[in-house]
Amino acid sequence: MARTPSKEAHAKVLKAVLELVGERGVEGTSMDAIAAAAGVSKATVYKHWENKKALLVDAIRVQVEKSPTFGSGNVRKDLTDFLTYLAQKTKSQEPAGIWPKIISYAASNSDFGKALQEILFAPRRERLMEMLTVGAAAGELVPNIDPDLALDLLVGPVMHHRFVNNNKVPPELPEQVVAAFFRAFAPTIPE
Repeated sequence: MARTPSKEAHAKVLKAVLELVGERGVEGTSMDAIAAAAGVSKATVYKHWENKKALLVDAIRVQVEKSPTFGSGNVRKDLTDFLTYLAQKTKSQEPAGIWPKIISYAASNSDFGKALQEILFAPRRERLMEMLTVGAAAGELVPNIDPDLALDLLVGPVMHHRFVNNNKVPPELPEQVVAAFFRAFAPTIPE
């Protein structure tokens, strides 16, 4: 009977796929190379992941599960903390250059794109929706904000800076984005 790999071997495989995709892109990363970089056999990798796409999806899922939650009850603070987290994710959590390569691969591979949407963007949207609901309930934001528009307006500037400026986001940007968002979506006080 085959032994299952240790948690350490499992973690090494997940780390190796992210590092190699960051260096070579998805298409340039083979299961052989992943196994070699992780120091495990190719058979070990295939016991747990049917293919490279499944392995990459699992590696991304693990990264997403490590994300903190933001629920202080102060929606302005939570939104700012959320954007600051997105702006300052370290290279140890996210190998440099991986996201443009993953997004590019998702654009050309609809099955992978759907999986990425489900594990990465849907939870982010849910967290944001919770924050907006708290803000609306507290009277800080208008009710019924379109969550897709809110996500684009809040996350877009941070991700744009990350992609075009080599993961460098000005430290003041999250607070500026949230301030602009509140100016646009704070309830109007009748005069």
